[in-house]
Amino acid sequence: MRILMLTQWFHPEPAFKGLEFARKLVERGHEVEVLTGFPNYPGGQLYPGYRVRLWQKESMDGIPVVRVPLYPSHDRSAVRRTLNYLSFALAATVLGPALVRRPDVIYAYHPPGTVGLPALALSRWFSAPVVYDVNDLWPDTVVSTGMLGSGLAFRLLGRFCRFVYRHADRVTVVTPGFRRTLIERGVAADKVDVIYNWAQERQPAAAGSHCPDGKFTVVFAGNMGLAQGLDAVLEAAGRCAVTAPRVRFLLVGAGVDVDRLKRRAGEMRLANVEFLGWQPLADTQAILSAADALLVHLKDDPLFAITIPSKTQAYLAAGRPIVMAVRGDAADLVARAGAGVLAEPGNPESIAEAVRRLATMPAAERDRMGQSGREFYENVLHMDRAVEKFDTLFRGVTPPVRDTFYTRYGKRILDLAVVLPAIVGLSPWLLFAGLLVRWGSPGPILFAQKRLGRNGRLFTLYKFRTMTHKPRIPTGEVWPADAEVTAAGRLLRRLKMDELPQLFSVLKGEMSLVGPRPGLPGSAAPEGPAALRLLVPPGLTGLAQVNGNIHLSWPERYRYDAEYVGRVSFAFDLGIIFKTLAVLALGEGRFVRRPNIARSGDF
Repeated sequence: MRILMLTQWFHPEPAFKGLEFARKLVERGHEVEVLTGFPNYPGGQLYPGYRVRLWQKESMDGIPVVRVPLYPSHDRSAVRRTLNYLSFALAATVLGPALVRRPDVIYAYHPPGTVGLPALALSRWFSAPVVYDVNDLWPDTVVSTGMLGSGLAFRLLGRFCRFVYRHADRVTVVTPGFRRTLIERGVAADKVDVIYNWAQERQPAAAGSHCPDGKFTVVFAGNMGLAQGLDAVLEAAGRCAVTAPRVRFLLVGAGVDVDRLKRRAGEMRLANVEFLGWQPLADTQAILSAADALLVHLKDDPLFAITIPSKTQAYLAAGRPIVMAVRGDAADLVARAGAGVLAEPGNPESIAEAVRRLATMPAAERDRMGQSGREFYENVLHMDRAVEKFDTLFRGVTPPVRDTFYTRYGKRILDLAVVLPAIVGLSPWLLFAGLLVRWGSPGPILFAQKRLGRNGRLFTLYKFRTMTHKPRIPTGEVWPADAEVTAAGRLLRRLKMDELPQLFSVLKGEMSLVGPRPGLPGSAAPEGPAALRLLVPPGLTGLAQVNGNIHLSWPERYRYDAEYVGRVSFAFDLGIIFKTLAVLALGEGRFVRRPNIARSGDF
């Protein structure tokens, strides 16, 4: 299956479902292509070696990555952040159709919510289903972080996000609370799936844990923004300086609020608080593994009660006890795992007391909590569990033929738009060909034979007769090998004019311009590629015809037909029509390639 990953952030940025996720999908036999922006997150500055261009293509571990322009920014300015989000959304919408291959399914990573624009646009262009992965609930998140007020902009963004949620083919969410909320907002319950996030792959432990002996080290690792509400953690550290003087708080990471927090800690003279700054993944994992306890904190906001911060999975994987100062789904997950203690978010006294409880607890009890968390992570939250669920979802969301506007109406409109003027324009050639057949040998001008149409319905296929007159061929049989081709017939076959009467079959709706060639009754197997070709109207030309035709074996032609069934779209049909013209001009032998067996095998 060909998967397009649509995500504003990708490697070398610290993107969560990024390169490692793409690798895992490739390992499961899929072709993956990435459509993303130029790397600038989280600092808002372009990474070394990159500059904003109209587009850039590169390969990472054999995975094609297409980058489109955006406005680099990630600071506290709402205007600049909006420009960042909108610039990528518009660039991906406009340039994406020309830069990426036609996918079988589109995986869209949200946030930002603006990624919904290119997700739906590319879905309509390629007639490909969208799996929309909601990791942050918009527009709620942008209000909770203070980026947006509750005025007109909020209402417009809310309507847009609800439109995207409802029109995506499947929606995945990272918490049960997200699922309940989307269902309340009108998204069909049967298309919303919960797939928990995972922790990034464990790296070899790095030297230097930053957790000195004799101290009980509580680590907070990750983004330090407005949503984290870390003033309450600083105040809890101030309380612990009195009630648990052995405790030290280590804050690892970066974010838009980190400079203010450092000033605040200095003003409070907190000797038990240290800011370590951003660290490479391996170093961060070593710090987590060596910590005595790990802290999760978000502001006390109704939105965060249905949120599971991504650091939760990393903490569980590290196998250390957790202080969970978040209400709702995140607290339920830690309680279910038996991996720590709970505290009230935004309540310094509650946080300090939870830390004190762990600090005075026997080490064996803390180790038991950590081990329980690790086992829960491996059994429920590990990346392999989630990728397996995504794999099943991707395969299930892609029917043999998508029910789209194009397959319902557009294909017929295209047929009529081409065939009507073609019949008028080619009428002199049709008359000439008919006279040529009559001159070449006595008998009927047209050859007629029953063929299989869509859903196995029989229709009569007509061609200009190219052989000497014989009795009409019974249904299901073929011409004998020694049948003679007339001189006129050889000329018509060379010019491909013997097929022209099928234009009238297209006009009647029995055939289409593009599709599998119509088979003889009894030629299609009850299952497999040969049967799939009956799910769409047969075509005057097709994918097999422009990739070798008579140079291909019948199984190869059937695989091409199955591949076409799974990829039918306006853009795909246009490509086959233009390639047909090239085949007519240059000959079939120039265009032989083997069918995409892996793709057609998905059926």
